[in-house]
Amino acid sequence: MKDIENLRIHFYGVQGSGSIYPSLQDRQAYQKVTDCELLNQVFTNLQQQTGPEGRLNATIEELIGGPLNRKTLEAYRAQFDMPTARIYGGWTTCIRIETADGFDIVLDCGSGFRVCAKDIVKKWRYLEGDGQNIANNHRHLYIFGSHSHYDHTEGFDQAAVCFDPCNHIHVYANRQYLQALDQILGIFSHQVDFRLKGVQTPLSYELMPAHFYAYEIRDFQVDPPSPAGDKLVHQYHDLSQHIQIGETTLYPFEVFHPSPCLAYRIERGGKVFIFCTDHELRRGLEPDHPLQIASLEAEERLCQQSVNADVLYRDGQFLRIEYDGDLGIGSPYGISRLDWGHSCIEDVLDMAVRCQVKHTFIGHHDPNRDWLERNWWDETLQRKSEQTGLNFELAQAETVIDL
Repeated sequence: MKDIENLRIHFYGVQGSGSIYPSLQDRQAYQKVTDCELLNQVFTNLQQQTGPEGRLNATIEELIGGPLNRKTLEAYRAQFDMPTARIYGGWTTCIRIETADGFDIVLDCGSGFRVCAKDIVKKWRYLEGDGQNIANNHRHLYIFGSHSHYDHTEGFDQAAVCFDPCNHIHVYANRQYLQALDQILGIFSHQVDFRLKGVQTPLSYELMPAHFYAYEIRDFQVDPPSPAGDKLVHQYHDLSQHIQIGETTLYPFEVFHPSPCLAYRIERGGKVFIFCTDHELRRGLEPDHPLQIASLEAEERLCQQSVNADVLYRDGQFLRIEYDGDLGIGSPYGISRLDWGHSCIEDVLDMAVRCQVKHTFIGHHDPNRDWLERNWWDETLQRKSEQTGLNFELAQAETVIDL
């Protein structure tokens, strides 16, 4: 892969609510799409070998370059340029950013963090072998958490970066996120309630020798820093202030979710990436309801941060008809999703057009939405892109974006 010129963004986990594995029905649907494309290219090729009557002018051995075996079949198959069908992935939220000045930044630690951490360790070992360990500051990892729900923290105790005493892991998040990691693992306080130890995972800080640092992001106007002696937090950071990691600037801001949740605007070299997961543009019937007002205020904050952004990753778990409960997801039974904390795809599109975001990735996919429907939505988003001159698509794991 080419050198990083500014920011390189990796999507590891874009699944919402819980990790999934593609069902048999999903795998068969995917196979059908790829098989049809391959057969179309094969028969187009065979047509070129026919005479005026439409009959083949060559033997099978002449067509495939030898006797029928695995080697000749693989060589024949290699002639066809097959587009890769869309793979959305089953890991929960985790996005990694590599910067040109050698920093690694991770957004959320869902189950995708296991694979992400494996790649980071591999990179660090390569840099050590290349003699760049000090110059690139590569033993420091900066994690920015959105909120405490399990699908955004579940990958932490599986991550390879946690098991090397040379590693320094800096976690910036609201207090609930930090508590979610610490109450089970004790990585910050070096304490675990004996009633919780071993309940969720066999691991705790005694078995995780990396160095962990907690930076609590809070609104100082509402909640001033606590007195000295806080066993959880190493340092407090005012929500209204940016965070500087080398040449990269991060702006945290609050969005609307049942658990306090942060989104981030990330800037470097004149490029802007917005990470906003688990935010609901609430569609209640009472305009003066306190939750409705809070949701609209959060949506406006998000819009202000997103104007002319280069890339937006945003939660769009439902269609409006599903949000209202008039249609189920993978089920004939609809249920209202009001106050579940997730936005409608239509609202994400409207917001991205309003803010003139250049490229929007819609993530936090509902685990009950099958592959065929996701694929159909991507076809629809392609047409939306052509109409607006902006780019829209469903987020896919293993996507890499260079800004």
